[in-house]
Amino acid sequence: MFLLLLGGGSIAYQLLVQKVPLTQDEKDPVWVVDAQVSFTARANKPIKVRMFVPPQGAGYTTLNESFISNNYGVNVNVEKGNRQVTWSARRAEGNQYLYYRLMLTPRFAETRENEPGPQFRPAPVLDGAEKLAADVETFIGETIKRVNELENDNVQLLLGGDVSPENRAQVVDLLLAMSHIPAQPVHTLRLVESQEQQPELWLRTYNGKRWLYFNPLDGQQGLPDDRVVWWSGSESLLNVEGGRSANMTLSVHRNEMSALQLARSLRLQDASSFIDFSLYELPLPSQQLFRILMMIPVGVLLVLLIRSLVGMETLGTFTPVLIALAFRETQVIWGVLLFTFITAIGLSVRSYLEHLKLQLLARLSIVLTFVVILMAVISLFGYKLGVSSGLSVALFPMVILTMVIERVSIVWEERGGTQSLKVALGTLVAAVLCHLLMVWPPLVYFVFTFPGVLLCMSAVMVLMGHYRGYRLTELMRFRAMVER
Repeated sequence: MFLLLLGGGSIAYQLLVQKVPLTQDEKDPVWVVDAQVSFTARANKPIKVRMFVPPQGAGYTTLNESFISNNYGVNVNVEKGNRQVTWSARRAEGNQYLYYRLMLTPRFAETRENEPGPQFRPAPVLDGAEKLAADVETFIGETIKRVNELENDNVQLLLGGDVSPENRAQVVDLLLAMSHIPAQPVHTLRLVESQEQQPELWLRTYNGKRWLYFNPLDGQQGLPDDRVVWWSGSESLLNVEGGRSANMTLSVHRNEMSALQLARSLRLQDASSFIDFSLYELPLPSQQLFRILMMIPVGVLLVLLIRSLVGMETLGTFTPVLIALAFRETQVIWGVLLFTFITAIGLSVRSYLEHLKLQLLARLSIVLTFVVILMAVISLFGYKLGVSSGLSVALFPMVILTMVIERVSIVWEERGGTQSLKVALGTLVAAVLCHLLMVWPPLVYFVFTFPGVLLCMSAVMVLMGHYRGYRLTELMRFRAMVER
């Protein structure tokens, strides 16, 4: 239980807190926001263009932010809680164009801004009906609904004939100010495909714990997930000094990127990323090695289940896994054929050596030598025939093949030829199953990315160590006894 909780807890932490992608093919939307500023410069006048840009880390992760201009100095600072970029030049002539690009993604994003806002005074302790009536959230929602009742004479008087969203927001702010409730206008951008978009006005207030957002047109509460806050306050988005006919267009486009690639790009930007605390931090050659090594317990667990639950006999626990590793180079079909052929020849050599009455060490040495010779011959013929898989036979562990031949021959002597073939076939079947499981890309990614799963597998191994029940093959063997 300790191993299971520890491994499951680490996986849950990576999924829920670090936002690690569950699968290798998981993709996330990447929003590209382009802003173009155009104006006509006045001759012999210094130019200064100020524009609000979105705050970083407000519900979205910033992948890239670029300011594109020609012969302009660029400076980004914070003014009254807003980020503002300033383009400046000593002089310019004719039409001028400035560009701003922002790439956002919801993956690995922090929660929306939590900085405290203004409060008039602490709210008194109320309960029951008084608490509901005095709730700031309810009061603001009802105020917005009343202001949007355009047929009401009092509302018409307050609006003065101007029913624009900006004027309605000002009236709502005025009424809230009369009730000592601070409110702040915020301008948001909707992340949808659009060639030209204007910021959308919202209102927000701080309730002592978090920001509450309200739509001034319908009283909707809560900023939708597809909105990003651009700037707050009543100031205009763009301010141009030394130019005229200023214009700005905003466009939003959606792309897709692998979640794993996003994490790597964030790491390159020295941002917080789960890669900094995972095996992805290792050099690429080491990563490839550990992708193989970490799958070995998976194969061992499969062999354990096959032997303990199914009852299939194999040459030990690790031999099928080692043979499965060799199949990575030769592939399954060629690997089975080469394994069968080499083992058969090795058994023939070993059978002949029995007549010479040799000791074990000498016998193993001779079998190993003939295995090497056989590998060289197969590789040479494979090269001449243009079969690349024949060259991979040299990657078979020579000692493993030698020991397999020796153990099969011992089983042959002790338990007969039928039993030795049965054990060899079981080993080969287990090796094929282990290989297919150990090279399955989704599982390789999951084990490599979530190493806590190895602790969960260890828990299963501990549990299987106490299994004393019948195996599947034993149920088939003794079915006659059950029927009686």
